[in-house]
Amino acid sequence: MSNSSFLSADDHLSFNDFLDNILVDFPPQSPVMLSPGSDNSTKNTNSSSSGSEDGEPHKWTVNDIEDQRRKRLISNRESAKRSRKRKQKHLENLTNQVTRYETGNQELVKRLRFVNHNGHMIRRENQRLRVESVRLQQRLYGLQQLLTNRPELQHSLLPSAWPCNNNVYVPIIN
Repeated sequence: MSNSSFLSADDHLSFNDFLDNILVDFPPQSPVMLSPGSDNSTKNTNSSSSGSEDGEPHKWTVNDIEDQRRKRLISNRESAKRSRKRKQKHLENLTNQVTRYETGNQELVKRLRFVNHNGHMIRRENQRLRVESVRLQQRLYGLQQLLTNRPELQHSLLPSAWPCNNNVYVPIIN
């Protein structure tokens, strides 16, 4: 096999030779473009059997193949770069969402503590008021029993039992 970067149609192209040719020609010289179906025997070509519309096979140069490979490589790199950017943006969005949820959770925990504390205070106040209500009901019942068991006290205690209900004027003597 020759050391030139172009192969004739008779040469067999192995993968290692292809890589060697790419490395020898990197950076590429000015590419030689051949239109499909042209027959230029002075230029070495690698023929393809895909065929054209007029029945003649397409002829591609090694540089054409290298250009396509380079374009594909650049396209893949750009696609990978876009994919990494999308992934990074998605990760940032998820991180922001986690931060918002943690902040909201902390606020809800504070509110829950406040409500629990106030609920505890209200339950204690209700218990105190129930105890006081029971005590006052017992006292009232005791007074009712005292009045119903002693009718003579009922008449004599009424005007003076509750000093605020007496309309009696008591002069103060100095």
